[in-house]
Amino acid sequence: MAADLAVVDYDMENLEPSILSVEEAVRKSSFFEVPSSFQPKQVGDFSKGMAEADHKILSAEIKLGSQYYFYMETQTALVVPDEDNCIVVYSSIQAPEYAQSTISRCLGIPEHNIRVITRRVGCGFGGKAMKAIPVATACALAAYNLRRPVRMYMNQKTDMKTTGGRHPMELRYSVGFKEDGKMTALHLDILINAGIGVDISPIIPLFMVGAIKKYDWGAFSFDIKVCRTNHSSKSTMRGPGEVQGTFISEAVIEHVASVLYMDVDSVSSKDLHTFNSLDFF
Repeated sequence: MAADLAVVDYDMENLEPSILSVEEAVRKSSFFEVPSSFQPKQVGDFSKGMAEADHKILSAEIKLGSQYYFYMETQTALVVPDEDNCIVVYSSIQAPEYAQSTISRCLGIPEHNIRVITRRVGCGFGGKAMKAIPVATACALAAYNLRRPVRMYMNQKTDMKTTGGRHPMELRYSVGFKEDGKMTALHLDILINAGIGVDISPIIPLFMVGAIKKYDWGAFSFDIKVCRTNHSSKSTMRGPGEVQGTFISEAVIEHVASVLYMDVDSVSSKDLHTFNSLDFF
């Protein structure tokens, strides 16, 4: 493979120590900014809700690991130069429009000179949305300069190292609830490990909070930090944020049910939304 022939020379002097955990990221204030348009909305007065509670669970912990896509076909692309300064890109990508705009900026040619074709994705689960762009772009750069067709693909080992996967996270929660299982307040402190690149990480808090709001928590507050670490950049994966949010909400419900010695379904039914609470949330 051509990649095996490359010689990379790099200098490790004066490098800052790697950030390998969300706790280190917090200590070094290493975060990605979440735009105001992606900021989820908090609900009610947490302190008041906790004061109304008959029981409280304070600073309980949850740790969620990552997941790898493990699609059948790894990242791959074929680029063929065409007439009139145009190129045709065959890419196993879930978002061909992103590849088109990125290649346009890289090559300095108009987007309408770039035709991106996705015949089939070869499985994706979100891993071939943003992560397919670098492969397609590198392939396009080589084909454009060499004026000949170029194909690239990643072997499974390289693909698994670079593609990232689902966002791991660590969190603490405090929840107040009545004797009958009705929630009065929930607070979450969440540290999301986004990896080295921003990718789609700023939208994860919004999607995650949206999933958690499927229950009426009374008051709902949170502090969510998107941490920049030296791990591979994490990306969108099958219900990004929503899967983690659903797990968190169900874990809290089960914890409350165990404290009250109640059936889990009874507690979850007690905290389903009404028309009024839906307006509130």
